[in-house]
Amino acid sequence: MTLLELAQQRHSPRAFDGSPIERADVERALEVARLSSSSYNNQPWRFVVAHRGEPDFDALLDTAVEANRTWMQDAGAIVGIMASTVLEKTGETDHAAMFGVGMAVGAMELALTEAGLASMQAGGFDRKAFASLLGLNATVVPISLLAIGRLPEGHEVPGKNRKSLPELLLSVTRS
Repeated sequence: MTLLELAQQRHSPRAFDGSPIERADVERALEVARLSSSSYNNQPWRFVVAHRGEPDFDALLDTAVEANRTWMQDAGAIVGIMASTVLEKTGETDHAAMFGVGMAVGAMELALTEAGLASMQAGGFDRKAFASLLGLNATVVPISLLAIGRLPEGHEVPGKNRKSLPELLLSVTRS
């Protein structure tokens, strides 16, 4: 499958079938994320992974807002996504950290799609509780939870509702 086909197939469901997923599939997706490019090669992404049936799964799930918990509880795994916001080489603020993490997670989601898995990010979670759970310092910022699993039988994947390319392209105005 081409990269374009993976992007076209990727879907963010609010339903999973509750079945376990292979650790190797998640580890492969994390490896794809690890190899992503980043500003100053700082690699700001940080992850915590918990598979269904593990105590950490319930602990991560408990940080989600109720509306997200209802569909996340049937995921095969949850990945907590964070950004290290300091450049390791200089100690200065990494202003591109969120961009780098976004690139890594986007690559990870395409790898999960290639493995036949679905994923859905949830920004609705208690960041303070999450940071406390992991003992994070102020330089590591919680960004989202990523639920991973298989779609329920009969789940229909809706068509993509995306802006056209011309709507997204800007031009430089010269006087």
